[in-house]
Amino acid sequence: MIERETIVVPPLGLAYLAAALRKDGHDVSILDAFALQLDWQAFEQQVAEAKAELIGVTGMTPVVDNSLRALKIARPHCMFLVFGGAHVSAFKQKVFEQVPNLDFAMYGECEKAFPEAVKALENGRDPSDIPGVITRDKVNDPQPLVENLDTLPFPARDLLPNERYRYALSRRGRVTTMFTSRGCPYGCAFCDKSTFTSKWRARSAENILAEVEEIVGKYGVRSIIIYDDLFTVDKKRVKEFCEGLIKRNLKIDWKCEGRVNIVDEGMLSLMKRAGCSMIAYGVETANQHGLDYLNKGTNPDMVRKAFAAMRGAGIRTMGYFILGIPVETYEDAQRTIDFAIALKADYAQFSVLSPFPNTKMYDDAIAKGWYHEVDAQNPLDKDLKRPAIISENWDEQRLRDILREAHRRFYLRPSRIVKEIFSIRNISQLKSKLSAGLRLLRWSRR
Repeated sequence: MIERETIVVPPLGLAYLAAALRKDGHDVSILDAFALQLDWQAFEQQVAEAKAELIGVTGMTPVVDNSLRALKIARPHCMFLVFGGAHVSAFKQKVFEQVPNLDFAMYGECEKAFPEAVKALENGRDPSDIPGVITRDKVNDPQPLVENLDTLPFPARDLLPNERYRYALSRRGRVTTMFTSRGCPYGCAFCDKSTFTSKWRARSAENILAEVEEIVGKYGVRSIIIYDDLFTVDKKRVKEFCEGLIKRNLKIDWKCEGRVNIVDEGMLSLMKRAGCSMIAYGVETANQHGLDYLNKGTNPDMVRKAFAAMRGAGIRTMGYFILGIPVETYEDAQRTIDFAIALKADYAQFSVLSPFPNTKMYDDAIAKGWYHEVDAQNPLDKDLKRPAIISENWDEQRLRDILREAHRRFYLRPSRIVKEIFSIRNISQLKSKLSAGLRLLRWSRR
């Protein structure tokens, strides 16, 4: 039986590429098999019926096994098979070891590169010299970054099953996601920037508002998750966006990612008035030596002040917390759990520290022999194994133990359960939260 997922969001990367291809006059379709809850047999049937000349599959490293299986299934049903996404951006030519019969792969920002490659194939030319293309023999330079993001067409949401998307923590109706910027100027040691890089580039407030008007008016969306790595970098842009929502009377519920050292009460008050219902922060750890190891550039006092300001503004908080940091002990990680509770965070996401390629963390883990793939997932993880650092302070069992302790202590408190029950506003939320709660209970008792 396919389990009901609590978080199902649109594949915006594919929707951006589809919009770019259509702009060039190509016929495009998107099959979001995850949202449609297709099993592998149904997936193959739909792929076969599409009779596509070219099939592209995207993938992120934590769930790449699904992408690899999809590529294998798709191979007999198309002339050209292409692999792209964050996993390719991280592993480059190594993907040909995973998918030997791949025609080519693509990395980085591909809104220009992919249409160029498709046009080359259409004209009988080899796309192997196009920037952003990877073949068995070489890795071309990436396409230059899109400097003016306002020039990109909006994602082709009309090709997506929009009624299928949901997010357990959204408060209003139909959900979608948006990117309003790319890149992040900060240098956290665990962050993979192989796709969007460290250069922060932002869409104008007017361009973002035009997309909001389209998705509200055309698709009936009432809840938006802003997927930027960091939405609040430019306070002036945030102000213009919020004032535009209020002026246009766009009554939406929205969530974004922030950073604890760039918060002020005036900005939070305006964001609340404009419909912002939640901001997520990368808190990571309660211990300064852990924050320094992660190159976070913050301290626990900044976190306390940011969460207090959020409560004052009436905006819900989500904290991201990292466990299993090699310079921390089990007792340090327990202090992080205590910290999450003391902050009165509305929600917390606990994960073990995962070193991914193209990060300083990964290079250090490989050099010190710390890199391992272990069975230490949180309840929402889809991968069977995940990268982790096994050091003198942490082994696989301790990682599993601290994850379970974190989720039990934070989410299974009686006061917490009562709060969740009284926060339910509609049947959709009831179903999502019940599903998430049952999953957590099953996972915590394993």
